[in-house]
Amino acid sequence: MSAWKFLLIALAVITLLWFLNPERTIKRNEPGIVEIVYLAESGPDTASVEEAMREFEAQSRAAHQENPSHPIYKIIKGQTASRDPTADPTRFLVSLAGGMPPDLILFDRYAVSEWAARGTFTKLDEFVARESSSPAPDAIRPENFYKSCWDEVVYENPTTHERGIYGIPEHVDDRALFYNKDLLKRAGFVDANGEAQPPRTWDELERMAVKLTEHDARGRITQLGFAPNFGNAWLYLYSWMNGGQFLSDDRRRCTLNSPAVVRALEWMTRVYDSLGGAQKEFAFEGTAQSGQRSAPPGELDLFVQGKVAMKVDGYWIFPEMLAQYGQNLNYAVTLPPLPASAAGRENNGHSWVSGWCYAVPSTARQKEGAWELLKFMCSQHAREIIGENERLRLQSIGRIYVPTQNANRRINEWAFQKYIASDPAIPAKLRDGVKLLNDLIDTSPFRPVTPVGQLLFNEQKRATENAIFHKMSAQEALNESTAVVQSALDRVLSPPPGAVVPSKYFLVVYFSLITAAAIGIYLWETRMGFPPANALTHARKKGIEQEQETGGTRAGYFRSQWAGGWLCASPWIIGFILFTGGPILFAIVVSFADYDILNPARFVGLANYRWMFTRDPLFWKVLGNTLYMIIGIPLGMALSLAIALLLNLEVRGVAVWRTFFYLPSIVPAVASSILWIWIFNPRIGLLNNVLAAFGVHGPNWLQDEHTSKIALILMGLWSAGGGMIIWLAGLKGISPSYYEAAALDGANAWQRFRTITLPLLTPYIFFNLIMGLIATLQIFTQSFIMTQGGPIDSTLFYAYHLFNNAFRFLQMGYASALGWFLFLAVFTLTLLQLKLSRRWVHYEE
Repeated sequence: MSAWKFLLIALAVITLLWFLNPERTIKRNEPGIVEIVYLAESGPDTASVEEAMREFEAQSRAAHQENPSHPIYKIIKGQTASRDPTADPTRFLVSLAGGMPPDLILFDRYAVSEWAARGTFTKLDEFVARESSSPAPDAIRPENFYKSCWDEVVYENPTTHERGIYGIPEHVDDRALFYNKDLLKRAGFVDANGEAQPPRTWDELERMAVKLTEHDARGRITQLGFAPNFGNAWLYLYSWMNGGQFLSDDRRRCTLNSPAVVRALEWMTRVYDSLGGAQKEFAFEGTAQSGQRSAPPGELDLFVQGKVAMKVDGYWIFPEMLAQYGQNLNYAVTLPPLPASAAGRENNGHSWVSGWCYAVPSTARQKEGAWELLKFMCSQHAREIIGENERLRLQSIGRIYVPTQNANRRINEWAFQKYIASDPAIPAKLRDGVKLLNDLIDTSPFRPVTPVGQLLFNEQKRATENAIFHKMSAQEALNESTAVVQSALDRVLSPPPGAVVPSKYFLVVYFSLITAAAIGIYLWETRMGFPPANALTHARKKGIEQEQETGGTRAGYFRSQWAGGWLCASPWIIGFILFTGGPILFAIVVSFADYDILNPARFVGLANYRWMFTRDPLFWKVLGNTLYMIIGIPLGMALSLAIALLLNLEVRGVAVWRTFFYLPSIVPAVASSILWIWIFNPRIGLLNNVLAAFGVHGPNWLQDEHTSKIALILMGLWSAGGGMIIWLAGLKGISPSYYEAAALDGANAWQRFRTITLPLLTPYIFFNLIMGLIATLQIFTQSFIMTQGGPIDSTLFYAYHLFNNAFRFLQMGYASALGWFLFLAVFTLTLLQLKLSRRWVHYEE
C-alpha cells in the first residue's frame, strides 16, 4: 500500500471516530452551570444517595431562578472502582497526579491525615468558621459532632505544629461484643435468672472461648467460641483495653512495641493456642461460602448461621446482616470485656470508632460548590431522603431498615428515634444493640492521626499474624513492625535533603534523546556521510548475489522499502514514545529519589536500593514466594503438551475438544480467581469433596501458609489450554514422514516422542519457558483477589509488594527501585536462557 493511501485511510478512520465520539449533554462553559465532580464508595444505597443529590441540584435551580447570580449545580458522580478505596486509592491517586481531581470525595477518616500531610486535601477551617453564625441546627460546627469523630479529621503537623480541619465526619462505626444467647445457655454460662451471661474479663472470655468451641473427628473447628480477630477488633482494640498506645503523644515516635501492646498480643496468641492454633481458626473462617476471610457473605455469615458464639464486630453488621438475615437468631450485644488489670480504674477502651468523612482535594476546581454539596449531604434533610428511600426499598422486599450511624450527634439521635425507637417492627434485641453502640461513640478511641496510618494498620496486622502463627514472639514481631513504621515516619517528618528532581526539563531531555536516537538510526541505516560499502565483497561473503544487482542493502530500492516499513510501524512507535518510553525513563530517575507522587521527587542516591537489600523485612520473603511459583512453569508446560498430543490425534469432534480445553485460558483472571476461591473452600469446596470421595482429607489450601502457593499453582494448571494452542502449532509443523521412517526402523511411541517430537519442539519449549518465566515473576492478580497476600505473607509476591509500596504507602521511589530490580532479574534470566538455548534448541534448516 502506498503512503498516500495509508494516510487517506487513517484520516477517514479518525474522522469517523470524531463523529462517533459522544458529546456532553452540558457544555463546560454553559452560563450558570457549575459541575461538581463527586467520588464516592459504591454500595447498596447508591440509588438513594443519588436521589439526595438530585434534590440538591433541584434546590440550586430554584435558587438560581430567584437570584440569577446563584449557580446551578450539576453533580458528576464517580466511584472509586476498588475493593478498598482507602487501602487501594489508585483511582483517586491517579486523578490527583493527572490534574483531574474530584471536587469532593468520601474518604476514610483515619486516612485523611496521611493524605493531608502530603498537601492533598484542602484545609476547611475557613469554611467551618462561616458556619459559626448559621442558625441551622445541623450546621457544620465542632460541637454538633461526636468528639471522637471530629478529632480524627483534625491533623496537626508534628514538625510545624500547623493545625487544621481536613474533613467533615459523616458515617461512623464502633465495636461491641455480639454473642449468641442460645449457645451460651447450652454451655451453662447463665446468671441467677437463667439468662445468658457474657464474659466480664479477658480470663473469663478465654475460658468461655475454649468451652464453646467444638471440633469434629479430624480436629477441625465446627463451632467457634471466640477468636480475637474474628469480626473486626484487631490488635488496636485489645491494646487500648490494656492501656496501650501506638504513637507517642507528640506523634513523632511509634510505640507499637510498648509493653501494654506486647501483653495484649501475647493474650491474643494464647487464646488462639487454646483453640488449637490460629491455622485451625483461619480454616474455620474460610468455610463461609465466600471462601475469604473478612468477607461479608450476608446470610452465610457464620455468626448468623449460629456457628460462632461470640465475636467483636462493628455497627455495620446491624444494617447489613442482622437486620436482614438474623431476625431468628437469639443474640445480644454488650461491652467487650476488659483485662483484669483494668478493673477499678477508668478505662474507655471498651470499643473503638472508625468511619468516613467528606474531604475537598486541594487542587479541586469547584471548592465553593463542593462545600455547598458537602453541607447538604451532612444535613438532616439529605439523610432523611436517603433513609426514606432505603426504608421503602427494603420494606418492598420484606426487610428491615436500620440507618447507619451518623457523626453528627443530633442527626444520629434523630435517626435512632425515627427509624429504631418508634418503629414497632424493630426487635428489642436490635434496638438495644443499636442504642448501646450509639452510647459508646463519644468515649471510644480512634486510630492515631498520623501520616503513616495505612502502614501502621498493615504492620499491626502483620505483627499479629507473625505472633499468633508463632513465626516470632509477640515482642519480636512488634519490634520489627515498629522499626518499619518508625522509618517511614522519620522520612515524613524529616524529608531527605536531596536536590529536587528538575521535572520541568524532563520532557526536553526525553524528546532530545528520541530525536538523537532517530537521527542515529537513520544515519546507521543509510550510511549517509560514510564511504559506501563494497557491495560485491559483501555479497561474496554472504552468498547473496542479488545484492550486487540492487546496489547493496542501503541502496535506493531498499531505502524505499525501509521507509515503508517505518511508516507501517509508526502507530506502535508513536504509542511507545507517548505512553511507554517516558514512564520508563522517569521510573529510572525516581528509583534514585524519594517520591510520593503528590510532591516533587528528591534525589536520595542509592538509598532505595540499600533499603531494598538490607532493611526491607519483606523483600527476601516476597522474592522467595515469587521464585517458588516457578515450579508451576514445567508443570504447566507438561500438562499443556500432554493435552496438545491428545488433541493432535485425528478423532471425531476434535475441534470441540480443542475449544473445550482452550476456554479456561480466556476467562478473565478476576472471574477465575473468584471461581477458585469456591473450589478451594476447605469444607464445601469441590476439590476437597473430590478428594474425600477417594478417602483423602484435603488441606486448608488458601488458609494454610504451607499450601497457599501450591493452590495457586494448581489454579494455574487450569488454564493450560492457552499453551496447548502453541504446542499444537508445533506438532502440526512436524512432517509425518519422520514418524513413518522411525516406525519402519522399529521405534516405539516413546522413542518416537523422545527422538523426534521433543527435539523438533525445542523452539516451542524455549518460547514457553521464557514467556512462562516472565509471567510468573509478575504474578499479582491471583494473590490480590484470593488471599490479599496472606496467610502470613505466604502469597505476598514481588509485584504485589511493589504495588503496595507504590499505591498504598505512596513510596513510588522505592517501588520504582523494586521495578527496575525485577526488570534486571527478568532480563538477565532471559539472556541466560538465550545463551543456553544454543546447546539444546534445534531449528529446522
